[in-house]
Amino acid sequence: MRNMVIAFIVLLMLVSVIPGASAQFDQLETSDEITVLRGDYGSGTVWLTNAGGFTYKVVSYQRFWVEDSSGNKIDGFTFNISPHVFSDWTPKGRYSFSYNITCPSNVSGGTYTLFMRFLAFTSDGSMYILYARIPLHVISEPLNFGVAEAYVQNRPGSSYVLNGETIVVFSHVTNIGHGNVSAVGQVSLIKDGKTYFFENRTLTFVPGDNLVRFEVPVGYDLPSGTYRLNYLLQYDGGTYRYSKDFPVKFGVTLVGVSLKSDEVNVNEDNRAYVTVLSERSIGMNLTVEAYRDGELISKAVERTEIGEGTTVLEVPLPTNVSGSITAVIKLTFGERLIGEGNVTYTVSAPPVLANVSYERTANDEVLFKLAVENPGDGSVDGVLTYRISSDDGVLYKDSMEVAIPPGTSEITVKFEVPVGKTVYYEFALTAAGETSTAKGELYLEPPAPTTTTSSPTPTTSSTAPSNTTTIGGGGGSRGLWVGLVAVAFILLAAGAFYYLNRSEGTRKKRVRPKPKRRSPLGRFKRPKKPEFKENKELPRKK
Repeated sequence: MRNMVIAFIVLLMLVSVIPGASAQFDQLETSDEITVLRGDYGSGTVWLTNAGGFTYKVVSYQRFWVEDSSGNKIDGFTFNISPHVFSDWTPKGRYSFSYNITCPSNVSGGTYTLFMRFLAFTSDGSMYILYARIPLHVISEPLNFGVAEAYVQNRPGSSYVLNGETIVVFSHVTNIGHGNVSAVGQVSLIKDGKTYFFENRTLTFVPGDNLVRFEVPVGYDLPSGTYRLNYLLQYDGGTYRYSKDFPVKFGVTLVGVSLKSDEVNVNEDNRAYVTVLSERSIGMNLTVEAYRDGELISKAVERTEIGEGTTVLEVPLPTNVSGSITAVIKLTFGERLIGEGNVTYTVSAPPVLANVSYERTANDEVLFKLAVENPGDGSVDGVLTYRISSDDGVLYKDSMEVAIPPGTSEITVKFEVPVGKTVYYEFALTAAGETSTAKGELYLEPPAPTTTTSSPTPTTSSTAPSNTTTIGGGGGSRGLWVGLVAVAFILLAAGAFYYLNRSEGTRKKRVRPKPKRRSPLGRFKRPKKPEFKENKELPRKK
């Protein structure tokens, strides 16, 4: 080290006495560059290569200056290096030095050239002036924006986003300065000119690398379509913008609806099969609305879980009413319709006995009227079975084939039944595999008895002619007497009739007593049982 100092002093003395014209010129080359922020400072390391063909015993740094692209010198820079002296610098040899540089704030951003001047001596005492040209980049603004990226959270490789997921957008920002820089960050989600999400944030970038990250939720209420994500970073020194389009969809598709059976009977099981393709597991509502002739006859809403992949849902269909039924099946999430399908099937109802009435057509004859309802569109063949009975036994029992037209029709049958007795009837109609029955009883009142009034037989009497002349009223007295006799006779007949009827119901039939049995020995008097007197006291002695 001491020798180095001595050599440097000697070198300075020589420079002061040796004229500049006797020096030769050579180059030191470098592939490095220096970058500095205007109004700030920077530091780093530069490597220099001896591009000449000489070995320099001593190389000493003298000074620097900065020129623009036109060769004009730019003042205001400071530049310090360490070390200042290099020894034994062979051809193609490389030496490095560290530096500190400051840049004035009035310098415009751009590329400049920093010149360095060295004084070198060879071992034979020859002197050389060496120059090094280093590209100098002056940056006008402190922030360096990296390229932004946006992806779907939890599915980074997806080109679309599902409702309920989140879009993440981020970028790196490098602050090359040595002080904090304030900026504003914004992110928005827009479709057809309408903004569905917006966030504004104040940012502070510290020296070095900074990560900016926004999360954009895609709500379930957003309609399907393509949305544009806009990302903005802005500060006094510049602005960075980034945009990306994201298709948004719900991720659940109703593929199709099929039917178990096109035609069923009333209350017979029938189902629809709903095929759903889903990219997620999610709970949804399944709504079934059934219509007949455009009128809503039933509506059911059921909560169902949809898994990832293909799911087939079994949906029960109403069959409690007959006719052509159209079922509309909807898959919804809240108020949002995800998919819809419909199926049409026919519910066939067999003819039934709707009502049985009867009327008495004669004294002992009854006409039964059977109302039959056929809700189908065509005629149906059936069998009508009947059974007419009383307490004495079965009166009629048989069956008959009937053709039942669509709608309401009537079947009539006539029977002779006993009068004054309870008659039981039972009808059964079997058609289209179903049987309907009707039961009841009836009672035919017997005809009321005919009451006959007997007039007294007139008697003929011979009377002697009278010379008495009756004036007025004579004939009337005789008529009044005859009327009183007739009324008395009627009352007597009515009393007798009442007594006879009452006696039949109340009095018992007289039973003739059995004759006493007579002994074959004739009259015989049973002997009396002997009696024995008992003395309570012993006889006294005489």
